[in-house]
Formats: sequence, structure tokens, C-alpha cells
Amino acid sequence: DTALTKKDVLSHLLRTCHPKEGDSAETLRVSLCGKISDKRVIEAAMYSPSWLDILEDYLGWPGFKSAAWYFHAHVNQTFSAEKETEVARYSPITPEEFNDGAFDLAWFWEAWNTLGAERFDLVYDCAKYLTEGANHRRAQLFADAALGRLDAKELAKEIHDKRNKDKLLSYSLIPLDAGTEETKTADALERYKFIQAFLKESKTFGAQRRESEGKTCVIAIDNLARNAGFTDALRFAWRMEALEAESLQKYFEPKTIGDYTVRVLASGENAALMCEKGGKTLSSVPAALKKDAYVAECKEAAASLKQQYRRARENLEKMMINRDVFSLGELKDLMDHPVVSPILQKLVFVKADAEGKAVKSGFFHELQDWGDTSSVRVAHPFDLYTLGTWIACQHCAFENKLVQPFKQIFRELYLVNDDEKREKTVSRRYAGHQVQPKRTAALLKSRGWTVDYEEGLQRVYHKANIYVKLYAAADWFSPADIEAATLETVEFFNRRTHKRVPLETIAPVIFSETMRDIDLAVSVAHAGGVDPEASHSTVEMRAAIVRELLSLLHIRNVRVENRFAKIEGSLGEYTVHLGSAQAAKTGRGALNILAVPGQHRGRVFLPFADDDPRTAEIMSKIILLAEDGAIKDPAILAQIS
Repeated sequence: DTALTKKDVLSHLLRTCHPKEGDSAETLRVSLCGKISDKRVIEAAMYSPSWLDILEDYLGWPGFKSAAWYFHAHVNQTFSAEKETEVARYSPITPEEFNDGAFDLAWFWEAWNTLGAERFDLVYDCAKYLTEGANHRRAQLFADAALGRLDAKELAKEIHDKRNKDKLLSYSLIPLDAGTEETKTADALERYKFIQAFLKESKTFGAQRRESEGKTCVIAIDNLARNAGFTDALRFAWRMEALEAESLQKYFEPKTIGDYTVRVLASGENAALMCEKGGKTLSSVPAALKKDAYVAECKEAAASLKQQYRRARENLEKMMINRDVFSLGELKDLMDHPVVSPILQKLVFVKADAEGKAVKSGFFHELQDWGDTSSVRVAHPFDLYTLGTWIACQHCAFENKLVQPFKQIFRELYLVNDDEKREKTVSRRYAGHQVQPKRTAALLKSRGWTVDYEEGLQRVYHKANIYVKLYAAADWFSPADIEAATLETVEFFNRRTHKRVPLETIAPVIFSETMRDIDLAVSVAHAGGVDPEASHSTVEMRAAIVRELLSLLHIRNVRVENRFAKIEGSLGEYTVHLGSAQAAKTGRGALNILAVPGQHRGRVFLPFADDDPRTAEIMSKIILLAEDGAIKDPAILAQIS
């Protein structure tokens, strides 16, 4: 007989939790007696989404259910089984991606257009009943951005000052300039550069903040790609990189300023401002030009090109690991990019069949002869291993003195061994090795691993729905390394079911890259310093490099056996360990041949850009002892004579 309060209605719906059999819009209408406003009904629906079907019929609002689930999906909150099932009907985006900040632009506009602006705004106001606290605010912020209610420039300033991640995500959702296609593209490029600048600044903070902001930047670029009409964020990123390079083309042309000629020269990662006077290149910018506005622009352009090179190199390495594919047309477009082109020319590619299996390998200049090249990807060593072309590629690298931008041809490869096959879901490959917790955590965090406060280190492969855990008896968060951590097992889990995954069913590239990370940690952060026996695959790579180097230099008195290079010199026989670089003379013992830090780099050819000083040291000692008759150093001669 009296009007029910909002509290009465909501508490009743929450108590019942789910509609009972026989409940419908009509039975609800009879129960409410027309004394409850539509707004109160919507508030109740936000509290208890199990009523959405009935309440949509009760209100007579087509699209109400879609709009309500839009707000439920875009709040930063755990997905229940019911919520995951319902959201999947509206969007292909996964629950994990929604929680990270992904935004389904198509779903939003479908809900908004179906429900209408006035009714959508009412649902928007009631979204505060979705969660406790202010978690609902992100869904409202995204809606404001998509509807153009936020100013991009003001938001950019606020993001820069306060580094708010939700607002960075919203920044990428604001409608792009709709004037012309050129202005729309220019707006997308400006925002892309802003997100990249935000990412660069995050590297000055601690590891956890750097990780969270890095993830936010990835999602922001995904959202921006969808906003710009791209279905693939990767293609969008390359398009933006190409546009940025085009905008810098004018700085490549010589410009005369007084008695000087200035321009930007770009060659791979080496981009710099060049200044000439009277046909002679100056070693530095003269004082007369340091305050010139155009010279300042040239310096900024050179710095931008260097950043582009680093981004392109990192992206291509990630693409190799993620098995992302190109078409030949896309690769040709990238070859016009002054920064990306030198990288692509030094990489090996493979052609993939419909099942993703590699069927042919070759360098970029060989792709023209492959015919249909709709599925081309950057080759991983596993591809070359399965094709039987790995050794030929390594030999080619030495013959042509090819220096790759990252380890590809000489990248370490790890396959499931017999012990792991017997244990099925557990790898004890590194069990018993002691590592320094702080160094191990820092190194693995830089390679995409995170620290689980309960069980240790883990890495997530989102595309494959796999995550891996590295178990160890350690306190990863101790302020000091009181006791070295002892590694135990490596296990892989399904990201959705959290059940262990048999090692043989894991994609070989994922398995290899995981073990490569751990092997690197064992080698670099071993409790006793660098453990020469730990990094098995690194030793194998060094053995391959030694063989190619010996062939290149026509050295016939050296052979590689197991972990040693054995040398038959004119003054005796020697060994050099391929792990520790320790040299010894047969019947005499260890030789004290000191390495001068940094002196081997550049003097001994190494086929990858991130040259390892220990590898260079090993090569130098082998060459030195192979030609022991030419040694002049009295300290070394005293030991071997």
C-alpha cells in the first residue's frame, strides 16, 4: 500500500539473487505495482545482473541489456562465470584484456545507438552501483572518451602531470579528427607518439610501475588502432612508424645556414646531425648554430629516428617469438622505411603453410622468388632447425660478415629433453642451481617476467593462453641476498583453467624462449658468478661460431670437442673452455691470459649486434694460441715455453 524505497527493492532482489522459475516482466510489473521509477529499476539491475533479461522486457528498452553488460565488462573487477559467459556474447575481447583496460568500440556504439543517448546516459549514471568504491569510474571515463566529451589536449597534459593509466587508455579512445583522412591520420600519429613517449618515461621508474605502465601502453595502442579503423594493432603500429619516418624526410635534405650545411644522416641505429663547412664534415655542431631553431629540429629528428630503430628492433624480435605473419606487400612497404629497411635486410624469413608450419626460408632479397607469399614471418631458430637450413644460414652469416640487429641465426634453441618427456608436466632442467635473487628477478623482469608474491617468478604468453612458473626456494623480495635461491622446477599452466600443461604440447618456440630466459639467468646471476657449466645452449652457439670463424680464417689446427676448443700449436697443445674462456696448456695447467675489458669487441667478428664480451674473449684466445709461434708477450711466453 505504500511506495517501496530503493533500499527495499534492491535488498529484495539481492536476497533472491536469481529470478525464480516463472518470473517474467509481467509478474514483476504486478509485484511493483507501478510505484518504482525506471531509474530505481536500473539501479537494481546494476546490483543484480541476473535480472537483466526480465528488466529489459519490463522497461521495454531494446539494447538495455547490452548497455548494462558493457559497463559490467569495462570495470576493473574479477569476472564470474556468468559474467564471462554473457560478455562473450557481445565481444571477442577476453576477460583478462578487459581487466587490463581493453575497450570494445564496436560494442559500445552498438549499445549506444540501440538504446539512444538519453536512456544510455541514465544507465551511465546508475553504473556507480556496479562495484564498491570508484571502480565503475573507468567504464564511465571510457564512455565519455568515445562520445567525445573529453578534450584530447587537456587530457594529455593531465596524463603527463599525474601519469593516470585509466586516462591514458581514455586518451586513445577520443574520436580522431574527422576533417579529412589526412587530419585523421595526423591525429592518430600524434597520439601514437604521445603513448610511446609515456612508455619511454616509465623506464625511469621502478620495476613494478614500469611493468604496469608498459602493459597499459600496449592496451592503449590496441584501443587507438581500433579507434583508427585497424583490426590489427601491429599493422597500425607499423603504419604509424612509417608516417613518422615520412614526416622526418625533409631533414635528410641538405640545408644551408650561413656558411654551414646541415642535414640528418640515418644508417640503421646511427642517426645523427651532420654539419659541413666548405665541403668538410665537422666533428661537432659549431657554437654559431647551437641555438638555431632548424638545427634543434634536426637534433630532435635524429633522436626520434634512434628511438624508432630501437622500437623496430624490439618489435621484430617480439614478432619472431609471437609468430606474427606479414604479407609480401607489407614487407615491401616497410622496406621504404629508412630505419626498418636495414633491419629487414639482415633477417631470415620463412614462408608458412596454412597450418603455420615453415616450408621455406631465406633472406628478404630471396622472397621475390617464392611466388605466393601471403604468410611470411621472421624465422625463429626452430623454423630453421625443422627445415634443415640452420647451419647453412650460420655459414652464410660468416661468409658475408652479417651483423644482425638481434640474435636470430645464432639464437639459442631449447627442445624438450627425454627427462622432461618422462615427467610430462615438470622440467627440472635447472633444479639445484643457486642464483642471486635480486639479480635473477631484475633480469627476468626485463624480459617480461613478473614476480608472484606466493610462488615466485612467472611469465604469461597471452596469445597462447599459457603461463609459466619458475619455482625456487627463495625470498625474491628480501632487501639483501641473505641466502642464494635454489631453483627447483619449471611448469606451464593453462591461463584459463590453471591446470598443468604437458611440456610436449607447448609450442616449441614458447618452450625454447622460456628456457632461454632461465638459462640466461642461471649464467649471469649464478650464486658463484658466471657458471661456465650452466648455459648449455650458449656453449653450443659459441661452438658454432668457433667452427665458422676457423673456416673463415683457414685455421686447421683447432677442433671443437664437447665444451672445449682443442688447439695444436707449435709450442704445445692447448684447450679453451667455451663457457668460462679459461685457457690451459696440456701438461702445464691453466694459463693466465688476462682479457682487457672491451678490447675484443669489434676486433673479432660476431654475427649479432648484442655482442657478448665473453664470446669475443674466447675467440681471441683461440686465435692467439693457434698461432702461438707469433706470440711476443713475454708473460704469456714464460708460461707456455
